[in-house]
Amino acid sequence: MEMASHQVMTSPEPESDDVGVAITFEDVRYSVPVDKKVNEHGVLEILHGISGCFLPGRMACLMGPSGSGKSTLLDLLAGRKNSGTTTGSILMNGTKPTEDDLRNIVGYVEQFDTLVGELTVYQMLLYTAELKLPATATAQDRRERVEEVIDMLDLGKCSDTVIGSDLQRGISGGQAKRVNIGLALITRPKVLLLDEPTSGLDSRTANEVVDLLRKLCREGQRTVLCTVHSPSGHAFAMFEDLLMLHEGRPIYDGSLGNAQTYFEGLGQEYEAACSLPEWLVDITSDLPNQYKSSNDLPNVEETEAINKTDFAAEYAKSEIRSQAEKHRQNNAKVVSSVKNHVYTPPSSFSKLMTLLKFRMTAHYKDGQFLGTRLGDKIFFGLLILSLYWGIGDDPDPQAITSTATLMYFIAALCGYGAAAFVPSLTLERALYYRELADGCYTPIVYFAAKFIEEGIIATVTSLMFTVIIYFACNLQGSFLILAVTYYLTTMMGIILAYAVAALVPTMEAANAILPTLVTMWMYFGGLFIVFDKIPRGWYWFSWTSFLRYAWGAMMINQFGGTDTGSAQIFVDSDGTPIDVLEFFGMEGSIMGSVGSCIGLLCVLIGFFSVVAILALTYVRHDKR
Repeated sequence: MEMASHQVMTSPEPESDDVGVAITFEDVRYSVPVDKKVNEHGVLEILHGISGCFLPGRMACLMGPSGSGKSTLLDLLAGRKNSGTTTGSILMNGTKPTEDDLRNIVGYVEQFDTLVGELTVYQMLLYTAELKLPATATAQDRRERVEEVIDMLDLGKCSDTVIGSDLQRGISGGQAKRVNIGLALITRPKVLLLDEPTSGLDSRTANEVVDLLRKLCREGQRTVLCTVHSPSGHAFAMFEDLLMLHEGRPIYDGSLGNAQTYFEGLGQEYEAACSLPEWLVDITSDLPNQYKSSNDLPNVEETEAINKTDFAAEYAKSEIRSQAEKHRQNNAKVVSSVKNHVYTPPSSFSKLMTLLKFRMTAHYKDGQFLGTRLGDKIFFGLLILSLYWGIGDDPDPQAITSTATLMYFIAALCGYGAAAFVPSLTLERALYYRELADGCYTPIVYFAAKFIEEGIIATVTSLMFTVIIYFACNLQGSFLILAVTYYLTTMMGIILAYAVAALVPTMEAANAILPTLVTMWMYFGGLFIVFDKIPRGWYWFSWTSFLRYAWGAMMINQFGGTDTGSAQIFVDSDGTPIDVLEFFGMEGSIMGSVGSCIGLLCVLIGFFSVVAILALTYVRHDKR
């Protein structure tokens, strides 16, 4: 629960101008493709020709039962729909906004809080300011803007508190909601759209949030629109305009104060025991609250009586609809441009540095984050040390075979250990989608930040692991080549985890697919079946195995030009003695060269990096 006392902000926000933004929309329709078993045309229409108007300085709410289309309409007004087909017109101050206009003048607050749990409130706001404020803004400008937002939202007492997560205690739910609102306010938007801002909050905290929104609406001449489901009576009374939807159709559009009178005029009797918002949702639901108990279901006749009023049809022929249409037409005229100035976003490099400064630094301070990346290296390093001590320079045939197996095991560890990196993307997915929609960065910048973040840690862990096994096992060849090969194999595992995590919808699916892929590649790496014995139909697949190149580089480094490597302890099919590299097929212009193996390993890293970036760009698992 929110423990802070009930209070509203007293500090007005400085604005560059007092011109508000009126949102008008006409005949907005939205449809999605469906199976023809659901609809014979293969298309399901979610919104059916909705028109309306929302004005600056007025609090408006979108209301309706679950599935009425209110969140869909809010997403369309914010330009955040990434699927389906939309028709109709949406204007701001009488002009069609561009994507940049929407990002500059519209602040969008999602229903669920998407914050970086390791940052403090101040850091989270400053991080967002560095990503979203114009390139012309100085460091002082950004700090001052953050302080203004903290003052507006009464976040001063918790500004240095870590936001927290499910595993780490942090700020309260009400404070988190205000931080989310603060992220939207960083750019001084003239339009503030909020999806169920009171959802999940107790009534007192919900009232505080709505009081805050009313204050922001008045002081900044903002157009504030919220979707609400079942607000308290106090919170509902803070709104002035109401647009009600039912099954994707408007059933009321006008002053909130006239809503009760309008529906009573349609034969709906107001129940004194209910608050107004509860009553409105109740009468427009297919099954009102009084019948939701399984022991008190209405019979067929009662159900028909409950649903006999076609609210959409009644609204279509009502006087209040005519008034709403005139109101919309009057405000659809061009009164001013929404483009107050040319916005120059921060450069991609600047955004990359911001991600590294805040997100990477925070992760490096997180013990759990570091533990998952260091723990397996320490454990397996000690395990290998105890099993393979001093084996690397032993000329015994069994020792040579064991060393070859050790090399393969080391390379395979990087693939199986990659499961630790799947949560890095899947747990951040909601945050990534929100920041991507806010224009904070591009998928390439995000991927580059993750690559650098993991690459730095991998440098340390790979060097530590290589030191342990190289000297404890008395391995031969170049320490540098072994260290570089192991580092690249580690990065291959990380990039593979990113590609799979970006392609599939859940962490469970990624953790099932990733080890399956690694296991398949293990069969084609050259240890279990030497390359020239792989069936012709599968031989091509061996070239896709990163284990082939990682193991090849390690083996050539270990046995190439050494006494143990030249020992002819194997025989070929005709009985001719051959050495270990010849036996495993590590010869020729490609597999006989460390440089070729490392080069092809880098090619695979590059290929799966492209796959990951394309998946981050085009594959969306949050169909809006």
